[in-house]
Amino acid sequence: MISQGFMVGQRADYEDALAFADDREFDFVEVNMEHGFERRTIDPESVGDAAVDHGVGLVAHLPYRLDPGSPHEHVREGAIRELEAALDAAAAMGADRAVFHGVSKAHPDTWDHDDVREWIYDTVRRVAGHADDLGVTPCVENLKSPYFGAGDFPDLFERTDAAGCLDTGHAYVTGQGGKEQADLIREHGDRIDHVHINETRRDEEDEHLPVGLGFVDFDAIATAMVETDWEGTCTHELWPYRPEYAAESRRQFERLLSESSQVA
Repeated sequence: MISQGFMVGQRADYEDALAFADDREFDFVEVNMEHGFERRTIDPESVGDAAVDHGVGLVAHLPYRLDPGSPHEHVREGAIRELEAALDAAAAMGADRAVFHGVSKAHPDTWDHDDVREWIYDTVRRVAGHADDLGVTPCVENLKSPYFGAGDFPDLFERTDAAGCLDTGHAYVTGQGGKEQADLIREHGDRIDHVHINETRRDEEDEHLPVGLGFVDFDAIATAMVETDWEGTCTHELWPYRPEYAAESRRQFERLLSESSQVA
């Protein structure tokens, strides 16, 4: 089963977002804990209660203006502490999945890539362990980064127990188009638990557009999901925040899934 939701962040009112999700029969919303749902500014239990009242699930996107793969030990430790604290809040909300970035701000010309990658993976292991203890599935998102992109998912899966969050726009601008992403789903779909769905019209920059407005080959992605009976969650991560965009993006994506099912 493929569950679909949309990203809620900035200064969006969560009650309005949940009411929209309920009315349009979305399965969940993904709350952005970098802003809008920063852990010190919300009452996690109230957010969770409101989600239950609307019959809508929750996914958390943990803070990302951090440096969890820093070469500097105390910077890494601070990032881990913040990610773990955000996970505590996510669990208190009732989120069943938490997305976080496997990233480093280390300058690629001055630091050894293998060293930086190991620092990132060490952080992933620790954060994922904390998430597991809380009963939350940890999902590492691919980025536009010299250290971790969509092409590095096989390495992540070999060296950590974390699940993956495939961001379609990030993947596209780092050279993995829809067909390459479809191959990832076919080969590693059992470890890719979550997908950020978004389009772009630029080769060098993701724009977070609804499905159908860009160049990502979502037909190939949908076909791979149907052919492999992929089960997971898909967030329509679109900017600016307008829930109606997410509803249209879902409509287009469901059309592709339906067409792929008829062919299969």
